[in-house]
Amino acid sequence: MSEMRLIVAGAGGRMGRTLIKAIADIDGVVLAGAVEAAGSAVIGRDAGELAGLGPTGIKVEVDPEPLLAKADGLVDFTIPAATLAFAEIVAKRGLVHVIGTTASRSRTTS
Repeated sequence: MSEMRLIVAGAGGRMGRTLIKAIADIDGVVLAGAVEAAGSAVIGRDAGELAGLGPTGIKVEVDPEPLLAKADGLVDFTIPAATLAFAEIVAKRGLVHVIGTTASRSRTTS
């Protein structure tokens, strides 16, 4: 049995970092890539370091397309608009798309 290679979309967020940790802990699953929105402060950073694992050699990227060529699926904790875009490109490749995106709005504190 080969390992399932997953990409985490929304890798810089709280859930994205949690998913990166979970993938590292699950036998038979490996992190194949990490994606964040353009302009994010975490672009180019090591995904493992973001998740508190130490270096993994997987850098956070903006474009999922090259990563999808070497993956089995994408785990998505982003925003609704990004999820729709990911759904289209993942479906074209016939890959798994696990969606954890909600329609909730970000909260501000006073």
